[in-house]
Amino acid sequence: MSFHSRSIFSLFFVFLIPCTVHAGDINGRVPFHRLTQESWLGGANIGRAAEIDKPLELFEEPTPPPQRDNDPDENLNRVLMILAKADADRGKNGKSDLEVAQEEFEERVKAAMKSLEELFEKEKAIAIKRGNTHAADLIDRQWKRFKEKRILPSVIRTTHFEKEMVVAVTAIQKAYQSEIADCRRDGNQAKASLLETKAYNQISPYVFDGRRSYIREGGAVYAIQPDHSWLEVKNKGKSHVYFYEAARKSDYIELKSRTTDIRVRLYHDRVSLKDGYYPWRHFKNGRWAQ
Repeated sequence: MSFHSRSIFSLFFVFLIPCTVHAGDINGRVPFHRLTQESWLGGANIGRAAEIDKPLELFEEPTPPPQRDNDPDENLNRVLMILAKADADRGKNGKSDLEVAQEEFEERVKAAMKSLEELFEKEKAIAIKRGNTHAADLIDRQWKRFKEKRILPSVIRTTHFEKEMVVAVTAIQKAYQSEIADCRRDGNQAKASLLETKAYNQISPYVFDGRRSYIREGGAVYAIQPDHSWLEVKNKGKSHVYFYEAARKSDYIELKSRTTDIRVRLYHDRVSLKDGYYPWRHFKNGRWAQ
């Protein structure tokens, strides 16, 4: 080989050396090297690179866009979470608002009835201790009448009992009304009618007859007495007429004088009178006292 040829071959070999690539593994893959700020910026920026501790990544994941405060998808997720929590809470006891109200109603009624029965027993025990057998017998008859006909007694004070029953009935009525309104709004008329029937059946036994005092036009007052007789007081307390209760209907109570053949019927807005064989006639306006 001539000198000129050897020179060309040597130059070609020198140029090949920098182009030689080192294989990282047997598959010829080149290992990935992370470049620092120093190597990226070059030797002229060595001092600046020393101030930067965090290495510069050649391949970084794109930064996600910031979430909006009122993002619709995020709000929907929050609503779904709230509804799921509400369902979970309902599932803990498995009872609707109406069912809870029904249980509270039953508990309140049971407690009120028990307290009234205890009051009857206490008054009867006092009458027996005093040797008043007539009063004890009257208490028994009024307790039996109360259980059978739901007529509040006159031999004992029932103010507390009546207040408790009003609270209980009002609460359960509101619960039923709310449930019935929801059914009608959803178009479920059959369920609404069924709930109305259930409400009546549950409440009606605890709507007691508390008609015990009546105010008649002109100032006269009819008031039931402890022995279930009635006393009419008129002329500013100067005149007294005793009656006994002859009939008790849903729309009136009929009284008959003890000494004459006069009868009166006390309606919610008027008093009718019957004297002997004469027919009933309108007598005075009136109303039941609250």
